Amino acid sequence: MNDSIRPSRLLLATDLCAHCDRPLDRAKQLALEWQSELVILTVREGPRTPDEVSAWLDRGAGVSALELAARRELQEEFAGSGVAPTLQVRDGEVVDAILDTAGSLGDGVVVTGASRDEGFQQLIFGSTTERLAQGLVQPLLVVRQRTRGGYARILVANDFSDASRRALETAVRLFPGRRIVLFHVLEALAEPVAGAVPEMLAASERFLDGCALPPGARQHIAPFIGHGGVTGTIARYAHEHALQLVVLGVRERSSVARVFMGSRSDDLLQHLACDTLLVRAPEGGVDG
Repeated sequence: MNDSIRPSRLLLATDLCAHCDRPLDRAKQLALEWQSELVILTVREGPRTPDEVSAWLDRGAGVSALELAARRELQEEFAGSGVAPTLQVRDGEVVDAILDTAGSLGDGVVVTGASRDEGFQQLIFGSTTERLAQGLVQPLLVVRQRTRGGYARILVANDFSDASRRALETAVRLFPGRRIVLFHVLEALAEPVAGAVPEMLAASERFLDGCALPPGARQHIAPFIGHGGVTGTIARYAHEHALQLVVLGVRERSSVARVFMGSRSDDLLQHLACDTLLVRAPEGGVDG
C-alpha cells in the first residue's frame, strides 16, 4: 500500500478491559501494516459508586488513577511492537466522545469491539452503532475475531447502491491484493429462477465497471450470487468459508443498511462471527 492511500491514523475506542484484547490486537496489527498513528480513546461516562463519585469530583486535581493505570498497561502491551499509541481519556457520553475525537482523524479508520461495559457493549447491538455508522465519516471496524495476521478472506455485500460501491472501493483501498467476494443476495427466492443468477452476475460486472478501482484490482474480486434472506445468507456463507471480514455499505435507503439497521434481535451484525467494516455512503448518493 502506498502512502497516498494508506490511512494516516487509527482510532481505537475501548475501555481497556480484558474483553477488549481482540480489538486492541487488531488495531496494533493494522497500525503496523499501514504504518499509521494509533490513537486509543477511553471514555469515563460518570460515577456509579460512592468511591467513583469522590474520584469524579477530584478528577481536576491531576491525572486520574484510571489514566495512570491505562498508560502503564499500554506501555507494557506495546513494548517492542513498533507501535507507540497515544492515549486520550475523555469524560462524557461514549458516542459523542468517539465522534468528536474522530473529527480530527482525517482519512483514518475507527476500531471498536464488544466489552463488559454496557456503553461499549451497545457499540455492537442497538442504536449506538447506528449513530456511529451514520455519524462517522471514517469507516467503522467492529472486531470480534482473534488477530492471526492481516485480513485475507473478505466479503463485500452488494445491493448495487452507492453505499455498496463505496464499501467495495474502501475495501480495495485498505486491503489491496486481497481476495474479495462481491456478494449479492437474490432475496425472497427459496431457489433462484432460471437465468436469475447469470443475469445478476452480469449486473455485478456492470457494477464493477462503474467502480473507481486501481489497475489490477479487479482480478482479485469474485462476484457471487446467493439467494434467500440477506442476513441468513451472508452469515451462513461467512461461516462456511471462514471469512475474516465482511464489509457493509451504510446508507439510510440502502437495502443492506435496512437489514443492518433493523431489529436489534435480528441484526446482521449479531449473526456474523467475523469482523465487520461499516462504510458510510457518499453524500447525495443514490441506490442502485
